[in-house]
Amino acid sequence: MTFMINIGDNLKTLRKVKGLSFRKLAVQVRISHTNLADYEKNKITPSLENALKLCKFYHVPVEYLIIGDKSKLTYNDFELIEIFHEVDKIEDDYRNLIKKYIRKILRNRKVKKNLIKETE
Repeated sequence: MTFMINIGDNLKTLRKVKGLSFRKLAVQVRISHTNLADYEKNKITPSLENALKLCKFYHVPVEYLIIGDKSKLTYNDFELIEIFHEVDKIEDDYRNLIKKYIRKILRNRKVKKNLIKETE
């Protein structure tokens, strides 16, 4: 079985979704625009450092670079996936607020479960 890794295709998809040119992206992530172009053409593979810079910038796990959209298949609730796609398009401050609320809800759920166990 041949396994083809298309890091370049996945990087190109991410850049296009953000609507960035190579030069604008280069300024944002501090990687040369020629390297970014070569990554997308699969001429060279990004160093781990540059892969991490790109993943942090795009808010995706490193696995995304290797498996792309297939990484979404590990989730069971597709409605949540769609919601998270919408959240991913909004400003960082709102996205961070949403993350805080989700974490708070999850913590409260654990506390509630523990209280129920204690009263049984």
